[in-house]
Amino acid sequence: MEPRHIRPAVERRLGLLRVYESRAAATTTQRLRTLARDPIRAVRLWTARNPNTPPDALATLLQDEDHSVQWNALLHPRTPPEALELLARQETEEAKASRRPGLTVNREYVAHHPNTPPRLRDELIAAGVCRACPDHPCTTFRVFMRAADRSSSVQDG
Repeated sequence: MEPRHIRPAVERRLGLLRVYESRAAATTTQRLRTLARDPIRAVRLWTARNPNTPPDALATLLQDEDHSVQWNALLHPRTPPEALELLARQETEEAKASRRPGLTVNREYVAHHPNTPPRLRDELIAAGVCRACPDHPCTTFRVFMRAADRSSSVQDG
């Protein structure tokens, strides 16, 4: 376990200001790009949840080391197709390396993301990443939005 880094009071206050900034709808896209690389997890998390975060910043956040940040970027409707494909390929490789082929958490949501290319969606569903798709066709957007709603209610409340 890594030793916990305790930031000085001034740095904590500045970090809190950046959290507020990352949550604000008025924050510019250029600033959101900068905030996507912030060292403070909460800043990156709220940047991933900001509806105005540009696709390239979401691609960065989708590769974040923190799974909560990654998850929020995955549920964002503006996440670019290339980033979704990269995440799906990485999880496939992780599943093979760990010998856990059932590891499909991210790939299931990539398969239902509105920006997923049809070729990738078909490939993922054929690979069995969605438990519902083999039995009946999923309404992909409905499945995706249900996950986004659950994530919002858990993190907001």
